[in-house]
Amino acid sequence: MVPLDLLHRIISLFPDFQQQWCSADNCFKNDDGSFTYCGVFSEFSSLVRDRYESLTPSAMAGLGDLLSECMNVSNPSLHEAAATCFLENLAYEPFSPSLAKYLSGEPLRFFSQFSD
Repeated sequence: MVPLDLLHRIISLFPDFQQQWCSADNCFKNDDGSFTYCGVFSEFSSLVRDRYESLTPSAMAGLGDLLSECMNVSNPSLHEAAATCFLENLAYEPFSPSLAKYLSGEPLRFFSQFSD
C-alpha cells in the first residue's frame, strides 16, 4: 500500500474526508501534491476528533480493520504512521474508550498503553 492507496481506503470509509483532504487548509500535502502516510493519518485524526459522535459504527469497524491491516504489514512507515500519527493523536480524547472498542490486535495493544 502506498500513501495514495491509504487515502483512497479512508475516503471509501469516510467520504467526507475527501473534502477535508482537498482543502487549502490541509498542511499535510506538499507543494507538488505528494504526501506521506503520516500526513494522511494526521489530517484524518482531525476529522475523527471533530466528528467522532456522528461517525457510523460500520465506518468505525472498517477503520479498525484498516488499522489492523496497516499495523500488521512489513512496512515500518505505514505501521508507525497508523500508531503515532493517528492512534497516539487520539489517545487522550474523551471518546478514546469508545474508539478502543473498534480496535483489535496490534492497534489495540498500542492504544491501550495510553489508557489510565
